[in-house]
Amino acid sequence: MRINSTRLFCASRLGAAALGAAIGVSVSGAATAEITRKGSWPEVEPKVSLEVRGEPRNEALRRVAREAGWSLLLNLPPGDVVELDVQNQPADKVLELLLSDGSYVVTRDGDLIAIAPAPTAPRSAAEPPASPGQPVPPGLPAPPALPGMPAPPAPPAPPAPPALPALPAPAAPSDDAEDDGVAAALRSSRGRDRFVTGGSLRIERGEVVHDVSVIGGSLDVWGTVTGDIDVMGGSTRIHEGARVRGDVSTVGGPLTVADGARIDGDVDVVGGPLHRGERARIKGDVNNEVNPMGGGGSSAKGASTLARRAGHAVTRTALLFAFGAVMLALWPRRMEALKAEIAARPMRSFALGVLGVLGAIALAVALCVTLIGIPFAVVGLLLAVTAVVAGGCAVLETAGAGLFGHRTRNPYVHLAIGCLGLLVVSAIPYVGGAICAAVALIGAGALVATRLAGLIRPRPRGDAASGPYRTAP
Repeated sequence: MRINSTRLFCASRLGAAALGAAIGVSVSGAATAEITRKGSWPEVEPKVSLEVRGEPRNEALRRVAREAGWSLLLNLPPGDVVELDVQNQPADKVLELLLSDGSYVVTRDGDLIAIAPAPTAPRSAAEPPASPGQPVPPGLPAPPALPGMPAPPAPPAPPAPPALPALPAPAAPSDDAEDDGVAAALRSSRGRDRFVTGGSLRIERGEVVHDVSVIGGSLDVWGTVTGDIDVMGGSTRIHEGARVRGDVSTVGGPLTVADGARIDGDVDVVGGPLHRGERARIKGDVNNEVNPMGGGGSSAKGASTLARRAGHAVTRTALLFAFGAVMLALWPRRMEALKAEIAARPMRSFALGVLGVLGAIALAVALCVTLIGIPFAVVGLLLAVTAVVAGGCAVLETAGAGLFGHRTRNPYVHLAIGCLGLLVVSAIPYVGGAICAAVALIGAGALVATRLAGLIRPRPRGDAASGPYRTAP
């Protein structure tokens, strides 16, 4: 019994010594580990809960990134197999625990995180490699000194090589240059597309997205947009520190580019003002229907923009006249029916046009709910646009006949005069757009009132005797 107790005591002492040695080794290994953070890290990180059993360290890092909502870029070997079981812990602390086996550099740009080994300093040749865990042997007695030998004569020093001309210092990198390979990989991230209809959208600071499209709502950009921005029927604000790598196009709403914001592509604003800060950076061309100069552009750029707009307007007017001439040549009677309706009841045609456009929009939305209805909606939209253009040509011909009908009765001359008047009036800011919309709505209303100029025939009305309750004579 005494022997057994003695063995148990010795075993317990040996186990404690082994546990202390293991703890010492792990602490010494963790002490050499160093994690360097770069970039902007928030004070509060999301908390994660996950369980990892028998998977490589890289797979555990990927699972932590998925739980925290990060995008991860790894430049590491797979690592040892780890087992992890955490509940409701900060994601950055779990990340540091998984990287506690060495020195790493962790770079963050928004939700993008890149991990790479830290550069190691070269070890001095005079420093002997240390062997952890091995005792240092006691010093041995020094051997007796040998008698000194005469030193050999020193060889003559070689002549100094000619001095090379000094190379010019490299130019300082511009603000567009990438800092390092990790930053270049982060900036090349595409991000996902965002599309919102009938609502507002906000790109948060640090968020990276690709193409952004908003219809019937406002857009606020605080983060980074790697693609283009298209906004229709709402305001757009590019705030300080935000960056858009593509083009920005807005229709029917103001665009505000604050100080410190950056747009790498072109800016096109139609039907709204452009407010640009003094320190806002726009690399591409600026085209604004209200202010062609774009708030700080050169006079030459403004003149070229005006010339381009004038050329587009003339081209559209010429195509409109050609389309109207074709309609007059193929269907003269139907065009006369539209002209008669427009001249007799223009306000009624305008009201019917508003109702017809709203009904067409509702019908298109209803058809687009199902995949089968989408082709019908596309075909119907093309036919509706063609019909509205034809109605607009009838309105222009009616206007030309009202102005110069006493001089000539040629319908083609009347159409040309109407198109020329529309070209001149459309150049007036705001007023021109309203007149063009009124022409389109009156033409659409005339089509509704005349049942597509007689293409849809009304149902014949029978007498009372022909109904289902017909009585015998």
